[in-house]
Amino acid sequence: MKILILNKAKFNHFMEYNMITDNNVESKDAMFISVNSPFNGELLFGAETTVQSYFKRQHSNVMIMHFGDYGEEFILRNIHKGPTGLFNQHKAKKLYEFIKRNKDKSMAIVHCGAGISRSGAIGTFIYDLYGRDTMTWEEFKRKNPQISPNEYVLKLLHNEANKDK
Repeated sequence: MKILILNKAKFNHFMEYNMITDNNVESKDAMFISVNSPFNGELLFGAETTVQSYFKRQHSNVMIMHFGDYGEEFILRNIHKGPTGLFNQHKAKKLYEFIKRNKDKSMAIVHCGAGISRSGAIGTFIYDLYGRDTMTWEEFKRKNPQISPNEYVLKLLHNEANKDK
């Protein structure tokens, strides 16, 4: 499986250039994982506002997620506050199940805001599960040189995969 990790702007350009929309995405031989920030970083009238995904709805080959780029130390210090934007074991399980259901796709296209950390972790996880059959680690890194995977996200995803063994 080929794996492409993009930032939000490049993802949107890729989708528009390839004319992929909510209406035709299920006909594509690819899985799409759209990681969006839970909030746009601004408070409008005292309320946090949700960042919108390129896709308007989930599809069999599309996973839309909202979570921030937090590390394990931050999460452990703030877990009692219960912010909705944290990546957790429940989200890891849903994402892992989605990836397993789409393992026969020829390509995985993953994006987050910067295309570095959250999407880097998910892309690395997909590579660990299914990418080694079609590309070397050097190829994966050459196609995705910007990534620096969020270790916490990667750890929770691997925890889910280990439960399957």
